[in-house]
Amino acid sequence: MKNSLTALPLILSVMTASTAYAQSFDLVINNGRVMDPETGFDQVANVGINNGYITEISLDDLDGAREIDATGHVVAPGFIDFHSHAQSEFGHKLYVRDGVTTPMDLEVGAFPVADFYDFWDGKSFVNYGTNVAHVGARVAVLDGQMPDGRVLYGPALGAAMQDGAQFKTKTYDPLDEAAILDAVEAELKQGGIGVAYPIGYYTVVGSPEVMAVTGLAAKYDVPITSHIRYLSQIPPSGFMGMTEMLTIARENDVPLLLHHIPSLCLGLTKECLDLIDSARAKGQKVIGEFYPYQYAGTYVDADYNKPGFEERMGIQASDYKLAATGEPLTNEEFDRLRKEAPATDLLMYTMKEEYIEEAFTRPGVIVGSDGMPWIITDNDGKKLGFIANFDTPYGSANGHARGAGTHGRILRMVREEGKVSLMDALSKMSYEPALFLEDQVPQMKQRGRVQEGMAADITIFDPETVTDNATPTIGENSLPTTGIPFVIVNGQVVVDDSVVQNIPAGVAIRNPVVE
Repeated sequence: MKNSLTALPLILSVMTASTAYAQSFDLVINNGRVMDPETGFDQVANVGINNGYITEISLDDLDGAREIDATGHVVAPGFIDFHSHAQSEFGHKLYVRDGVTTPMDLEVGAFPVADFYDFWDGKSFVNYGTNVAHVGARVAVLDGQMPDGRVLYGPALGAAMQDGAQFKTKTYDPLDEAAILDAVEAELKQGGIGVAYPIGYYTVVGSPEVMAVTGLAAKYDVPITSHIRYLSQIPPSGFMGMTEMLTIARENDVPLLLHHIPSLCLGLTKECLDLIDSARAKGQKVIGEFYPYQYAGTYVDADYNKPGFEERMGIQASDYKLAATGEPLTNEEFDRLRKEAPATDLLMYTMKEEYIEEAFTRPGVIVGSDGMPWIITDNDGKKLGFIANFDTPYGSANGHARGAGTHGRILRMVREEGKVSLMDALSKMSYEPALFLEDQVPQMKQRGRVQEGMAADITIFDPETVTDNATPTIGENSLPTTGIPFVIVNGQVVVDDSVVQNIPAGVAIRNPVVE
């Protein structure tokens, strides 16, 4: 007997244990606590999957070519992460162990977009997607450097920084605008999901340029995202940066995602979230984002790290640590790195627990890991490159623990602190991200849900044991989450008894290519 998910609460109350009809499935998940954030369905049931889609959810016994016993486990929608810079096989391996089936870079994006999609075509075990990188267009136009389309944190951007980086130092010139617009539009035609503005890293950009480029987002009916200007709790503040992007999105009538609010607004986190609530109440489509860590990832020459950071952020040089070695900075070392190695990766301890709690408990704020590229170093701490190898051992890469443990950490916080319900936490990690994109990217209508007819992107976890294991300590910041033994991507078991399978299960999340 087939039962639709929307009718399940009524049907299950009157069903008997008899089975009128037994269908064979490619994959069956038996006896799990099925939780669907869109409908609120929360009951032990069996899930049948065929051809990459959920085709039945029922109390009936289901038979399949492969069966997973999920007794004592939650069967949830696969997690969707809009804020992933760890676009490598190793980065994806850590994401999928953390329950993420769709890690996408919407904060920085890619440029050229086609290079990103071509790289992952036919070989990604997770779904993949990217925004058009406004910063990439600026690097190409103003610095004459063509970025690596697979990940912007690459040689071209590093070369631009070392050479003086006009993309982040040249005062706004309207004469540059036409070429930048042409560059962004060409990438939107290649199927970029939206336009990414990480303008906190190049605050010289003129608001008229951002407004004009957002006009292209309106033309192609795509969203925009922003790492806003001014990581500061004094003027000019993160609150001021938020008002700019809210105004630009509203004037162009495009959806807006504002990344990692607590790490930008700091002591003004509540006020920034109130501003988002006010915009939503007036009908604007806008969501915020956060990650559950008190330290952020950055690099030496970011605008907000220039002298005066102590007053802007309320921290000292010793609150920064080298990502490659864990060593804290001194003022003298900070000054030296600004001159000799401005692209050096850092961790900075800026956030308080109350900022994180404010975001976690606020409706309309989703989870985004901001997972950084994983780096490998020699014995002296010198960076050798970004890790891309699937076989790289866990714990051997350096970076920010949030790229390995964000979602497991959220689930542990639900269990230990109880300030957010499990269903609400799952919604922030799956349904609400899908809902934000689905009007512009129809593929997302089939994700973020456990319902019949939806894509079989599913995360199975033990709510009593799931936990993050990555820490700030070198050698521990790339340890995987445990307690998520099975993850399914488009109907294929990609995490099988906690072992990642390197199979091409993922699909491109992408807008149509315009010829």
